[in-house]
Amino acid sequence: MTSTEVVPQTIGADLHEEPRSDGENSSEADLALNVVPSEKSGRDINRTRRKHQAHEETLAKDEGNSFGSDEEQEEARLLEEASGAKSHAQHHAQEDHAKMSRKDAATNLVTCMVGASVLSLPRMVANNGWVLGPAMVVFAGAVSYHACMLVDRALEAIAVAHGTHPRNIGDVVQECFGQSGRRVVLILTGVFQISKCGVYFVVIGTNLNYIAGWVSQRVWAVTGAVLCMRLIFVRDITVISRWSVIGVVASLCYLFTITAGGFQAAGRPGEHGSARWPESYSDILADFAVMVYAYSPADVLPVMKHDMKEPQQLCWALRISFLAVTGIYVGLGCVAFLGWGEDVAGNILLSMCERPGCPGSVPETETPGQKWMLGYLLACAVVSNLMVTAPVVLYCVFRVLEAEHSHLLSNAVVNGSLRVVAVMGALMVALFMPYFTEVLAVISTGLLTILQVFVPVAVTFGLSRQGAVAFGPAECLLGLLGFGMFTVGMSSALRNLHEALTGS
Repeated sequence: MTSTEVVPQTIGADLHEEPRSDGENSSEADLALNVVPSEKSGRDINRTRRKHQAHEETLAKDEGNSFGSDEEQEEARLLEEASGAKSHAQHHAQEDHAKMSRKDAATNLVTCMVGASVLSLPRMVANNGWVLGPAMVVFAGAVSYHACMLVDRALEAIAVAHGTHPRNIGDVVQECFGQSGRRVVLILTGVFQISKCGVYFVVIGTNLNYIAGWVSQRVWAVTGAVLCMRLIFVRDITVISRWSVIGVVASLCYLFTITAGGFQAAGRPGEHGSARWPESYSDILADFAVMVYAYSPADVLPVMKHDMKEPQQLCWALRISFLAVTGIYVGLGCVAFLGWGEDVAGNILLSMCERPGCPGSVPETETPGQKWMLGYLLACAVVSNLMVTAPVVLYCVFRVLEAEHSHLLSNAVVNGSLRVVAVMGALMVALFMPYFTEVLAVISTGLLTILQVFVPVAVTFGLSRQGAVAFGPAECLLGLLGFGMFTVGMSSALRNLHEALTGS
């Protein structure tokens, strides 16, 4: 190595070339000129050679380490990416585990639909006779199913446009009618679902009072609300879905007990269901609204679809659940009307007694008849079903509120307080208006018609103007039917509620 050569600096190495002394440079010059060195110079040369050799070895080692460092860095990067991909996959696996399958969605829909309103269907069929009664139950199912499909179609259109499924019905309305429309619909949805739970507590109180009549219906309604509290605080829909199997079993129990009770009543002497047409047509739209209420899951569909593993399978869950529930409703309504006829009570449970009738449905001067074992079994099934139906409905309410107000997720005290307040609001409906059929008719003709008919039709119309979906004659007819339910039906429902309140 001559004195004019410079040792290159290695990229990534920590060592740099040290400045050479003049003695070292002169020693190299001597070597280059073949000058015989002195003893001292010989020692300097040997020292210099050893130093240069060690320096070159260090540089070579640093170069190797530099390349090794790049290789190690690349390996570390690949490992990090693999670890990140694994963590990402685990995160998605956990999310998928917390989401519903289409089977879970179908059972949740059946649980939501087969609730308190099934007990009123025999009375609605009896009001309208053999010709119109069963046909109206089927038509009500078709109307509700079409409204649900409109909502599902709107959810898919918005998902295609924005890449994600809406979390609630307010997101769907906002797409067409802005923030003000969204706010109004969310408020009405919350009121409707809490009122629905209030009806559930009315029915829970009535059924527990049938089982244990020494406690009043209102006290039992409070007891039912307290028993529901545990599931209402559950935030994992998969946990609630496992409990919703109870609703499916309860639906089968409804079918068995009411069918058996109808045949038992038909075997007793006396007049049975024989009317072919309604005695009065003034309440036909109010009765039809109650039949639509017996289905009516459209308001919970956005939350349910968002929480599914395969959101596109919601239409399958809707089809299966509606077919099952429509069959149950038609069978129950017809058998009950056949057995009890025009004397069937507004709550079918109160018909399951020997003559003259069950406590609460006969004058105080008369002694109530003995209760049936089928009635006890039906009461247990109803209470069990509604205990898991109320948490499913309120879960959707809380998911909407948490999506709208993020601080509810970070503040457990406020979140828990909100859940308690919602349950207490539903309980107030049960305590101050314990008239099952009358309150149900008002809710059905008012809030239900707005949310289950007007909103799906309006959203479909709004999206059709954007070219996202089609709007045809079926949607126009659905809107006209909703207008009739909201005006004529609401008028008769309010009249009946007023008579119940003044009569008490």
